[in-house]
Amino acid sequence: MNKVHIIGAGLAGSEAAWQCARRGIQVELFEMRPVRTTPAHQTADFAELVCSNSLKSDSENTAPWLLKEEMRRAGSLLLAIARQTSVPAGHALAVDRAEFSRRVTEAISGEPLIHVRREEAAHIEASRITVIATGPLTSDALSQ
Repeated sequence: MNKVHIIGAGLAGSEAAWQCARRGIQVELFEMRPVRTTPAHQTADFAELVCSNSLKSDSENTAPWLLKEEMRRAGSLLLAIARQTSVPAGHALAVDRAEFSRRVTEAISGEPLIHVRREEAAHIEASRITVIATGPLTSDALSQ
């Protein structure tokens, strides 16, 4: 496998790109913002949290904690940055949203195996391995 296409640089797409690169796989990461915006996003940064700054419970033996623990063990970029940008939130892992997104964007953009393409992906190439990580705000062109 020489290259993976990942469409969407939100939480899932950014983490997928990072994990591929850590394993020596070249990535073409498509992010339509800022070329095309959405009603929910305020910036062009990757992994922008639009509804809440919380990554849910950080209490042991809960489902959200277990997922974060699995991600930590897998070398998660996003979880490491979440810990670095955390803010007080009781038993939850919450982050400074702007700083979190800025640092994710910086790390992804600085990774030599990840080529960021600031353009809308309007179709999927059948001959390529493609991860679709566009979330609920998938563009009309791609959802056709």
